[in-house]
Amino acid sequence: MFARFLRWLLLPIFYLIFYGFKRFRVHHSERLPTKKRRSVILCCNHAAFVDSVYLILAVKPRFTICGAKPRLFSTFFRRLLMNVANVIKVENHQQFLQDCATLLAAGEILLIYPEMGRNPEGLGTFKTWAAEVALQNQVPLLPCYLFGTTQGQTGTPCLIVGEEMEPQGEAAALTRSIRHQIAALAPEQNRIIEENL
Repeated sequence: MFARFLRWLLLPIFYLIFYGFKRFRVHHSERLPTKKRRSVILCCNHAAFVDSVYLILAVKPRFTICGAKPRLFSTFFRRLLMNVANVIKVENHQQFLQDCATLLAAGEILLIYPEMGRNPEGLGTFKTWAAEVALQNQVPLLPCYLFGTTQGQTGTPCLIVGEEMEPQGEAAALTRSIRHQIAALAPEQNRIIEENL
């Protein structure tokens, strides 16, 4: 309850900082979920801790971030921060799949960073975990590309939202498709770099 109150208190401040001073923008915002009418899995590149703040500000319904390494829950302050951001802990692969399935069954919207970690220099190797969750629960994926937090990127930070992908085929093939779709959303000057990493 306290974490939700703190989130409610902080969001207007972050809106002012990120949309006002940083001039954060969202392209194709109409593709983002607006209400928790059905589950969807947001998939986005992940270069910095601040990425989750941008996505929280861009997506209006409260969603669950799946997830974070146990060390990020090691102190009271860190646990509070994770609760405010609505982040779940990732202990292992099987537990991750089960937790995601439980949340999706309850109609939650999930954010999964397919790299399962930060890659400050650009798109890294994608794990199959996001694809496995989508296939096992038959929930669509929504690829996104966050510009402005990767090393070397300059200009106005923005979130570019792609089109929903229906889960089909094998996890490895779907993972390659997710990565291709996210890389294709990158602004022109970064697209070739991202696709070849």
